Amino acid sequence: MATNPYFKRESVDQNLIENLVIESIKIHGHDFLYLPRTLVNEDTLFGEDTSSKFENSVEIEMHVASVDGFEGEGDIISKLGFEIRDSMSVVVAKKRFEEEFAHLTTINYPREGDLLYFPLSKGLFEIKFVEHENPFYQSGKLYVYQLSCELFRYSHEDFDTDDDRIDDINIDQVDSVTGGVTIPSDPFATNDELETLGDDVFDFTETDPFSEGDFM
Repeated sequence: MATNPYFKRESVDQNLIENLVIESIKIHGHDFLYLPRTLVNEDTLFGEDTSSKFENSVEIEMHVASVDGFEGEGDIISKLGFEIRDSMSVVVAKKRFEEEFAHLTTINYPREGDLLYFPLSKGLFEIKFVEHENPFYQSGKLYVYQLSCELFRYSHEDFDTDDDRIDDINIDQVDSVTGGVTIPSDPFATNDELETLGDDVFDFTETDPFSEGDFM
């Protein structure tokens, strides 16, 4: 038995759905910055490049699929210290992506390893997986990419995008304490004050029975 002849999967219907998807993302989405990764010295054995660069940034609207907030394990304390393991899923229209990256012939679709700058949290997220078949062939065509992203872990990459929001990220705060992730500096933090108070609490002189002084 054949499919219903009165409901054709024609280009007119596909174009209508695609335009509705794009308009919906423009209404409910956010303006992200997409940062393509430029490989400098790729390790083909491990599939990584710790000296890669980010030299371009393209603004494009995307819809955050996880409306209840960041996903992932969140903020945890591990044996390596305090870590932030936020993740999120975002949706971008295929047609809009192709339009914005028409000038870069080497990028035809979102790639794992590229970065997204989320302006609301002022954080960088790395694309871990690109799903291109969800929703599955509405009217015989695919309209969006769904990107699974995790908070970016800095590893000596070079940022030179000519965008202050990216290039001015305080890399000095990226260390093992935060799990090597990029987080914006907190103007209300009291780290220096707590460190000063901590110096007054600990006593490492010989009069302290818990000190490491030599009493022999």
